[in-house]
Amino acid sequence: MRPIQADLFAQDTAERNTLSEQQRQELRDKLEATIATLEATATFPWRDPLDAVHEENRFQRGSDMLGEEGVALWARFDREMERLHATQFASD
Repeated sequence: MRPIQADLFAQDTAERNTLSEQQRQELRDKLEATIATLEATATFPWRDPLDAVHEENRFQRGSDMLGEEGVALWARFDREMERLHATQFASD
């Protein structure tokens, strides 16, 4: 086991969810890139609504791992998703 890898069998989930600063930065960059992609998208980009659910779940897990910083990222993501969901039925 690498020294930076958390114990997967630890009783305390906080130990398993601890990120190094490098991991936090990589996760932050990934989430910021996702938001930038959504902001640049004019209409709902998924054919299957379940794909959107998977994207939301992935983003929420990542933002939860960033704690308070993730709350702000989640709010931005949620706002963009609401905007995109509104475009899904706009042409109907």
